[in-house]
Amino acid sequence: MYRYSLDKSSKKFICPNCQKKTFVKYFDNEENAYLDYTIGRCDRESSCKYHKHPKEKNYNLTSLKYIEKIKSTINNIEVSKHGKDFKKNNFIQFLKKHFTSDQIKRVILKYLIGTSSHWNGATVFWQIDNQEQVCTGKVMLFEVNNGKRVKEPYSHINWMHKILKIKDYELKQCLFGLHLINEYEGEIIGIVESEKTAIMMSMFVPEYLWLATGSKTNLKNDLLEPIKKFKIIVFPDKSEFNDWSKKTNELKNNGFEIKCSRLIEDKEAENGYDLADHYLDKKTIKIKHTKTEIEVKKLYQKNPEILSLIKTFDLVDKYFNDIINID
Repeated sequence: MYRYSLDKSSKKFICPNCQKKTFVKYFDNEENAYLDYTIGRCDRESSCKYHKHPKEKNYNLTSLKYIEKIKSTINNIEVSKHGKDFKKNNFIQFLKKHFTSDQIKRVILKYLIGTSSHWNGATVFWQIDNQEQVCTGKVMLFEVNNGKRVKEPYSHINWMHKILKIKDYELKQCLFGLHLINEYEGEIIGIVESEKTAIMMSMFVPEYLWLATGSKTNLKNDLLEPIKKFKIIVFPDKSEFNDWSKKTNELKNNGFEIKCSRLIEDKEAENGYDLADHYLDKKTIKIKHTKTEIEVKKLYQKNPEILSLIKTFDLVDKYFNDIINID
């Protein structure tokens, strides 16, 4: 074990840089104490970026008797109680603009999406681990028309263990959708940041199992450990590639078979643009097929193997244009 590590509990302190309560202190594992109040990392990695590493010297230690606490869980009955009123659920109503009723019904049951009255139209994304334990639920409010999070006059995010007023709750998060790995027979898992994106991608690309970290900082070893046996592809949001690529390399060194996709980073888009946005754009933009692609598509419908030949040998048309818009 390293002498110093970021505190693994859910406790947050005031950041010395941005003055928000988003600061994680470094912990001295030999002395069982926090380091100086300036030594730590702000979770607002995109906007604040404060991160002061500990060095080998005598710090002022904050006395603390460190005890490994058992994680808390929420009664499964809460998942059932909130699994209704979807006509009042803004996120579900947004999905109806892009997917069929059958698709939405299946995805509600798959991810156990809930509805909360904490805010009118709010959604619950339950974090259920591979032992079927409910770690918590993230409550969020979305705009019905565009599916964007409501951030004004404040960011509408809360947690079910706080809403239920469960005292002394020891939060230990897991990947959103983790409960699905027990019955997943495929090899590849796709990981995105937001729960909304994971749900939408499960309908756009159902061949993969889609999970979400829930935040930029949650792409880490302890959360991914339960899926270590799978092949993993992570799809960072626009502007987050460098950070997730670095973390991916660290995970590779720990034995994970994992790749970091540049798909979104290489697109001309605003920061925060994600994989679901990309697929929504593909859905709304009418693709113009070349004459060759129209002919190849007819052949493809008779013999799908032709697509494999085109990709294998990088075949082009007589004008040396790529043949890409087929399926």
